[in-house]
Amino acid sequence: MNKEENKNRYIIYCRKSTDSEDRQIQSIKDQRNELKKLVNEKGLNVVKIFEESKSAKKPGRPEFNEMMNIIQSGKADGIICWKLNRLSRNPIDGGLIQWLLQRGVIKSIMTVGREYLSADNVLIMGVEFGVANQYIIDLSKDVKRGMVAKAVKGWRPHTAPLGYLNDKYGDKGEKKIFRDPDRFHIVRKMWDYLLTGNYSVPQVIKIANDEWGLRSIQRKGKGPMKISMSTGCKIFNNPFYFGLFEFNGEVYQGRHDPMITQEEFDRVQKILGRDGKSRPKIKRLPFNGLIICGECGGMITSEEKFKKNKTNDKVRHYIYHHCTKNKKGVSCNQKCIRHEDLCEQVSSFIDKITIPPEFLHWGVSVLREQHELEQNDRDVLLENQQKNYKSCVGSLDNLMRLYISPENMDRKLISNDLFISQKDTLMKERARLEGVIKNLEERMDEWMELAERTFNFATYAKYWFEKADFEQKTILLRALGQHFILKNNRLDIEIKKPFLTIKEATENKEIKSIASEPVNFALLQRKNSHFQTVFSSWSG
Repeated sequence: MNKEENKNRYIIYCRKSTDSEDRQIQSIKDQRNELKKLVNEKGLNVVKIFEESKSAKKPGRPEFNEMMNIIQSGKADGIICWKLNRLSRNPIDGGLIQWLLQRGVIKSIMTVGREYLSADNVLIMGVEFGVANQYIIDLSKDVKRGMVAKAVKGWRPHTAPLGYLNDKYGDKGEKKIFRDPDRFHIVRKMWDYLLTGNYSVPQVIKIANDEWGLRSIQRKGKGPMKISMSTGCKIFNNPFYFGLFEFNGEVYQGRHDPMITQEEFDRVQKILGRDGKSRPKIKRLPFNGLIICGECGGMITSEEKFKKNKTNDKVRHYIYHHCTKNKKGVSCNQKCIRHEDLCEQVSSFIDKITIPPEFLHWGVSVLREQHELEQNDRDVLLENQQKNYKSCVGSLDNLMRLYISPENMDRKLISNDLFISQKDTLMKERARLEGVIKNLEERMDEWMELAERTFNFATYAKYWFEKADFEQKTILLRALGQHFILKNNRLDIEIKKPFLTIKEATENKEIKSIASEPVNFALLQRKNSHFQTVFSSWSG
């Protein structure tokens, strides 16, 4: 088609979504530049340009709707867009476009590489819109599945509330939630003031803003701001602060550091006249959302049964665990297992990582000695990484100075493309080093605390598990392993690394012989070559 033949009046439509489905799509500016080239090449008559940043996964885009109104009123004949999926990713908008094209109301849709006309077979367009819609459906399922998996692991999938920070550098699906060093203690102080009963919520928020300088975290497009009344009220009604969080109507036990106790939370609810009713309840039944069926991959759920005895009218209580069997297209023949039998298997796993009490104090003392040695090594490593970071920042400064220097006005010393490429590389390296340094600084203290907790767990876990209620049993099992598979009524647990190391150590015959001897710490020190190797491996 030459420039003289096409007399249609076109509207340019550019769209960039803020949702994840379009994360890799070209920016609006890039789309506009590509479409202007197409307009000049084809000699197209453009009467209006629409641009919007909004998802197309459901109807209701203002700019798109206005464009369609203009076309249906006869003021324009065609659309120019980068690809068809810029116009629609839902069947309603896609169906409207197809219908108007089929009737000739839209005479032409021009994209980079193809033109769609009224006389064309609409099958190709239907397939492309169908692919765009299916992409959104599949993506939504994947995202929801990933978020549920993260919640089951104990990490809140959404933005952390005030006083906490989301992990920016962790692996996808494994990102943790940390204390915010600048705000955690201030928010805790707000709870303390409210717990006295001498302050109202508005008074506490005013004090935090004006006297303590509390500000929100800087978000994209917004700087730090004072805490609003609505934000403050949400703080004092959020169970996240004592360790729980809600996601998709389910309540999960979080793995973040609680700011307050559950008792303190309930006391605040009563002070505020809520009588503690706003606190959500975790399901009583044990191990829900933790164990996976080894046959079909579905979740193992718990179910209560009450059976009345015909002879004496007493009601007996039973708990069974079974596969939900809700995987579409997958059959599952697994039978249920009694709660007592499942607990017996968990106890046998705990036996494998249990160490005698006399090892606890000795083991912790060895760890502390090892910690002092590791501290020196980490100090050197941290210093080296800080030097690397300083060098990277210096390189960025030098690159910028060279780029804007008078000697580079003609861009012969460093071109625009080279500058952008080198700047991006250096900024990525800077971000990586920031994460490494933060990791090192946190691990300096965390590994010792983790090791001590591990030893305490390995010493007393069996006792705790036998005395625990349903909720505590679930927490203990989660602490023991990271993957739980039930198949043919046999539970398989992938024990976490620290406990796996203990298991290997306690299987050592020499260690077992020590356990049978009277407690003699001098003797233990001489016979601990295997255990000492185990301890030092935890610090890596």
